[in-house]
Amino acid sequence: MEQSKYFYARISGDYALFTNPSTKGGGEKVSFSVPTRQALKGIVDAIYYKPTIINVIDEVKIINEIQTETIGTRALLNNMSADLNYVSYLRDVEYLVKFHFIWNERRADLIKDRNMNKHEAIMERAIKKGGRRDIFLGTRECVGLVSHLTSKEYQQTPSRYDGQTISLGIMFHSFKYPTDAAEKLISYYTDTVMKNGIITFKNQNECEIVNELSTYAFKPAISIKNVDLEYDEYNQMFGGE
Repeated sequence: MEQSKYFYARISGDYALFTNPSTKGGGEKVSFSVPTRQALKGIVDAIYYKPTIINVIDEVKIINEIQTETIGTRALLNNMSADLNYVSYLRDVEYLVKFHFIWNERRADLIKDRNMNKHEAIMERAIKKGGRRDIFLGTRECVGLVSHLTSKEYQQTPSRYDGQTISLGIMFHSFKYPTDAAEKLISYYTDTVMKNGIITFKNQNECEIVNELSTYAFKPAISIKNVDLEYDEYNQMFGGE
């Protein structure tokens, strides 16, 4: 399958919340200690995404020490009164992400939009501009920043966990979204290991735990702007390179 070159981005923020699903029921949420593959895909999709492509997260490097901070938050109840919940956030986070994209083979109607060079150029510019949309680190109150990296910078930047192998246990991995109303939403979980600060993500077919979820509102595909037009607009806005 044809794929793009590899891209590298630095993701940072004061706080992050990659919620462990087992803690959602009572309202007092706790973050996983590292970002999930699905959360990183959401961040990369906010940098640049079109239905023509599928962004694939290959690795994440954890730069800073994993620290948590518990903060009390006011939550509105059904009777419009308020309650105090405690949320455990990650604090002072910095991640280096390696990723690429492939063509979305399920969208045969967009085959004329598959111009690899132009999609790659737009992705590079979007990273350098900090993303096309706002970046959130797991949840809306955790705003993140994006900056561009080279392959050399990715490899040479030291991690707080260099020289260590740490098992993070079974973690949520990603979703597989349905492509028509007859399909169901699938969630994947896997045993996750961090080596030298780097988590190399498995493919979905390698995950040990697969759950079928029944509730998902399928939305039909809509038409999109052609990449040639989008590339020309980028040149007008930011100038050619």
